[in-house]
Amino acid sequence: MLRRVGFNLIDLIRGTSSIALLRELESIQFESGMAIRQRQKQLLDDYFDALRAALPLYAEYRSFEELPIIDKAFANRNREQLTNSHYRGRRIRKKTGGSTGEPLVFYTGTQSQSYLWAGILLSWRAAGYRLGEPVAFLAGSSLFGTGFKESVYYKLMNIKLFSAFELSEGRLQAYAKEIASGGFRLIYGYAGAIYRLAQHVIASPTRPRFALRGVVCTAEVLTPMMRRVTEAAFDAPCFNQYGCHDAGVSAYECERRQGLHLITTRCHQEVLEGGKLVSTDLSNHVFFLPRYDTGDMVVMEDKPCPCGRGFPLIGEVTGRSNDLVSDPEGNTVHFMFFNYLFREDSRISSFQVLYDRHKLVINLHCETGNDWSGYLKRTASSLKFDQVAFVENHSFVLSASGKHRFVVRVDDVDAVLAGTERMH
Repeated sequence: MLRRVGFNLIDLIRGTSSIALLRELESIQFESGMAIRQRQKQLLDDYFDALRAALPLYAEYRSFEELPIIDKAFANRNREQLTNSHYRGRRIRKKTGGSTGEPLVFYTGTQSQSYLWAGILLSWRAAGYRLGEPVAFLAGSSLFGTGFKESVYYKLMNIKLFSAFELSEGRLQAYAKEIASGGFRLIYGYAGAIYRLAQHVIASPTRPRFALRGVVCTAEVLTPMMRRVTEAAFDAPCFNQYGCHDAGVSAYECERRQGLHLITTRCHQEVLEGGKLVSTDLSNHVFFLPRYDTGDMVVMEDKPCPCGRGFPLIGEVTGRSNDLVSDPEGNTVHFMFFNYLFREDSRISSFQVLYDRHKLVINLHCETGNDWSGYLKRTASSLKFDQVAFVENHSFVLSASGKHRFVVRVDDVDAVLAGTERMH
């Protein structure tokens, strides 16, 4: 009871309504698909009217469909023109991590902030979590803040932070021991970091006993192999959660785990050719980002989920648009090419593709002493680099926020592998 009071106290301090919105979403999610689409249409109409009234940049447009698609570069160049000068509520400054090559500084209000946490909590609830239970938060700066206020909020929510920046064997052992002995009921964080911890647990001579209801992975692609290993390590179901806060996107797996339920009372989604996801945060009237290119690629499901929820389903988040490898001749493959190539190979636990203008190297975390000539031939038939090679068990190169990216373009592959150059 005291822990639930903590969540309400945070809402009171921040002026948000995350818990009330969570309760509302828990009810709305079981409405019919038609009812949910009607809700979204009304919210979109209201958003378009507010957009035209607030911003001269969009005043002459007569329908939402006429609006141009924008991206981070456009938003950064036109920050003042996208800001609602008539908004009188609290403004919250946000900054994306720049995983598409350029960070974005933007602003939200308390409604968007309420939706951010309500969406996260809804994904936890689907995994069996109960408000106030202890949560192990394994991530980096893109997911959690490090200021004094944030530390107070996490304390009130009964969340313990575990940094994903440095995952040595000693650190992983300490994390596993604390999560097991601390009675944590949920692990939440980067898919790659959680997977790395799961691998450590499985390899340990003495396996700790966990009391987890579930594991919720986010911020990175969760592959089937990663899910299987995570569930085996923690003896708990593993769920996927997907979010893009600047675009208002929040989606979560239910107990069926047959796709991600997209919360369309917050966003209006469009999936363009090639699976490119364009979204509009309907809850953000502080800084308008209509028809915003998320940089992500998704596959939508046509069938409703058997669970009875009416939110539309994202069948798969296949990655970011910069998860592509392009060779000097213009041939291009997505990282899923490699994922499908390796997914049935039990020798390979994870991988990372590094490439520059002349060379492509695939770094496999795997059993040692293997013959990769078959994979080398298959890769070389699709991508024409001066040199294609495999290496085994080099340290993965992480982003500035501690995320694992499957594909990384660099200036000099050899320098990166030698540890003398950081990734872009």
